[in-house]
Amino acid sequence: MHTDEYEISLAREINVCKRVIQQTQTKLTERRQRFAMDLPQARKAVAEGNLAIDARELAEWHDDFEALPQWEQRLEQYREALALMRISAS
Repeated sequence: MHTDEYEISLAREINVCKRVIQQTQTKLTERRQRFAMDLPQARKAVAEGNLAIDARELAEWHDDFEALPQWEQRLEQYREALALMRISAS
């Protein structure tokens, strides 16, 4: 069963995913530039005492790093669902 409401809802979810992905990528890029390293390098530097970073910020960096692929996967699933819905409506 296909209704415009389902298609509209999926389109909204796609937009939410895109926005969250963009925001997360921006935060990761900013941290990469500010600390001149990626998260795995930062973790190692903290463990070795070579990087002073707030534990909360390191945790947020980790959360963003872990969340990005999940949001990208969710986006792909919504895109596939929308494509299938459009095919079935034709």
